[in-house]
Amino acid sequence: MEVTRLSFALGAEVTGIDVSDIDAATYDVIHEAFLEHQILVFCDQDLTPQQQIKFSEHYGEVEVHLAKDHLHPETDKVILISNKRVDGRYIGAVSAGDYWHSDLSCQAQPNLASFLLARELPAEGGDTGFCNQYAALETLPDDLRQQIEGRNGIHTFNRMRNPRVKVPEMHKGDAKMRYADRAPPDGIHPIIRTHPETGRKALYVAHRFTVGIENMPDEESRPILDAIFEHQLNDELIYRHKWQLGDMIMWDNRCTTHHAYGGIPAGQIRHMHRTSLIGDVPF
Repeated sequence: MEVTRLSFALGAEVTGIDVSDIDAATYDVIHEAFLEHQILVFCDQDLTPQQQIKFSEHYGEVEVHLAKDHLHPETDKVILISNKRVDGRYIGAVSAGDYWHSDLSCQAQPNLASFLLARELPAEGGDTGFCNQYAALETLPDDLRQQIEGRNGIHTFNRMRNPRVKVPEMHKGDAKMRYADRAPPDGIHPIIRTHPETGRKALYVAHRFTVGIENMPDEESRPILDAIFEHQLNDELIYRHKWQLGDMIMWDNRCTTHHAYGGIPAGQIRHMHRTSLIGDVPF
């Protein structure tokens, strides 16, 4: 097994390993690399859903995603991230990742880590960006940091409450059912989060889910959040991954955000299997 740094911002590529067949010592080495690099790209993986679940479960409890209509037909522990249609219906979450986010920060216990495996890929497009939130905080202007010290962000699953995002065209007819009715209670989390394993501080807000700052009027919180979101788009904080078939990426939702860039040509398929781990309550 070799671990090679991918970019200045974050990330490492792991080669020479089949994650369906590893020993306890290797699991530990992977965990150390994961905490250091924040995202790991495992190349040339050909995993069944059960093998992906088994690997994921070594690092925590796999969560059943709240989007029940996009779960894998063989197991509720895998969600499909896919633009594939069967009988005219999208079988996966097509719009997942269309805005920067940390997975399910809208929940009381957001996801700890996620694992995304490329099963089918288009000839072009479909890249994923990852942003280092340790570095985003460390490079945040002092005056902006002072305005968020000790404050909590408000996170919602409901796109209809977030003026920074849109309801996808395909879901405008059932937006209330899809977003408002299935939304859990708002997640209220520190804007500056402490990583429970490394002890490092990271920004914990993003476009998709964060809609306000607790105990602050919208007219005051909006420009603060907008300034943070703009800062997070600095290219020096971001690694952009161009997928290869068999890539599986493991990322740390406690100190990164990510975003699907799109750009998939009409008629081409991007089909992925994702598992995610239940996390702790941010502090």
